[in-house]
Formats: sequence, C-alpha cells, structure tokens
Amino acid sequence: MGKSRYITIFILIMVIILSLSGCKKKQIEKELENKPVQSKEPIEEVEDDEKAKIMEEFSNIVKSDNEPIKVKEFVDKNINKLSQLEGNIMIDEIEKIMEEYIEEYTDDILELDKKSELMKIAGDEIFYPEDRIKDIKDDKLKEEVSKLYDSMYKLINLDGKFYPMVDYAKIQSYNNNVTDEWKEYLGIKAMDSNNPPLIDGGLRIGYDELANRLIKVETYLNKYVIGERRDEMLLNYENKLRVYLKGVDNSPIADTKTKKINANVLNSYEDVSHMENYISSHILYKYIESIKGNKNIIDESILKQAENLIEEALEMLSEFK
Repeated sequence: MGKSRYITIFILIMVIILSLSGCKKKQIEKELENKPVQSKEPIEEVEDDEKAKIMEEFSNIVKSDNEPIKVKEFVDKNINKLSQLEGNIMIDEIEKIMEEYIEEYTDDILELDKKSELMKIAGDEIFYPEDRIKDIKDDKLKEEVSKLYDSMYKLINLDGKFYPMVDYAKIQSYNNNVTDEWKEYLGIKAMDSNNPPLIDGGLRIGYDELANRLIKVETYLNKYVIGERRDEMLLNYENKLRVYLKGVDNSPIADTKTKKINANVLNSYEDVSHMENYISSHILYKYIESIKGNKNIIDESILKQAENLIEEALEMLSEFK
C-alpha cells in the first residue's frame, strides 16, 4: 500500500472512529460521561524555580529532536512535580512529537516486517496484541515493536499489514496531570483510537454509536469555545457528520438498488433530531424533512443537501469561537 494511501487511511482513523442497540436521548447523554482510566500518582508540586528548570529542560529535549520514548521518559519522571497547566504543555508537545514520528516509524515497521511475521502471529486481530511482542522471532522487529508500545503507540491492521498509530488510552494515564479540557480531549481521541470506526471503506460501528460520538465532539466544542484543540475538534466533528449524513462506500445509508434510506439509519436520525440544545439535532431535523420530502430516496439532490447542512453546522459552531 502506498504511503499516500496509508496517510489518508490513518487520518480517517484518527479523525472519525461498540455499536449501541439504540440511540435514545438518555443513552447518548449517559455516554457523554468520560469512563474512568488508570491515572498516574497524584500531583506533588515543587517550588516555582524548580518548575521553571524542569520546563526549560523539557523545552531543550523537545527542540533536540528526541524520539517520543525519550520525551516520555522525561515526562514520566517530572510531570507529577508540576501544575496541570504545565502538564498541558507537556502532553501537548508529546502528542505533536508522536504524530511527527508516525511516518518514520511506519517505514521502519514495513521494512522490518517484509515477511509479514506480525500478521502470522496476530492473524485477524485489529490491533497487534502487546502481550505477543514476546513471540516475535526477528530481534530487530521485536525491538522496534517493543519501542513503539513503550512510546504509547500501538499497531493497527490495515490491508494485511500493521501500521503504528497513537494509543490515546495510554496517554490518558496522565489525566491527573492535565486540566479538564485536556482530559475530555484525550477521552474523545481514545474513544476513536480504541475502536476505529472506519477501515477499508467500511463503517465498523453502528450509526447509533457514530451519532453518540458526534454528540460528544459537539459537547466538547460548545464547552471549550477557545480550546487549544478546537480546530482539530471542528475537523473531527465535520468528518463524523459527513460520514453520518452520507455514509461511506462499503457502508451506504441507503439500499444500493432501491436507493431507499435504511431503516436503522433513519431511526438514528430521528433519535438525534429529538435531542434538545444541539446543533446536530437541528441539522438532523432539516435533513429528515428533506429525505421524507424525497420519499425516503437518497439521491444526488439529498447528498448535496447533506453538504449544505454540514457547512451550516460548521458555521453555527464557528460563531461561538
């Protein structure tokens, strides 16, 4: 698979990712609460001058183009001495560095795993099991995979090959060291990385669960109107909404022959439209009206309307910025 194709798939995975039996209002709102994660020890702050020294050393480590594992080792050693605001800075930087190294680590894994040893061990697993790193025979490959998992990455199976991606569930171990805004941001990212919704052109989760995730992102955007990751979350929302309204190649929202909208999709739309105080609900109400006015047929006119509604939703969310 070409690098450009990998990057495209990777972005889709990181941006949009447990099907629920229904998408009723109470079920969605219950899911809005972050699930508890294992966090590091409580913070024991040091004096301001020592904090300044730590942050200066951290800045030098970042600027020296160190790999994520080196940055993580420093963070683990020092983050409990700092305030949550300084913790935000550390997690902000380590996330950026991890993303910067994705392409390099991808090339390394593909080069070392030419014999597809990882697939032979893991089979159809969506993620390479961390507890099976010990089973890798090739020493260089084992060392590289071990380094990745120690650096808070994991390997995901795409088209019969394993590729590195950021494991946000592991980054959530710093939840005690960051502000609520970052906790909620990491929760959204972990939700998508734990269970990628879109692989090989198909939706792996139900439309109800996709709606649930869409509402979570909107809730974040409405709560943190000048958030550090607002632009990224706006893109996250846009991509989720586009898939929700239009479907994807291997998971269309309508019957491929009759073009009539699938009942489960329409039911999900109805559930979201009845929720109060969400832009998504307003958008879904208008979309349902258009669909019903078209005798439940999804054609080019409806898909064009979907694009218009996506733009409307983004404009409304941007008004709060």
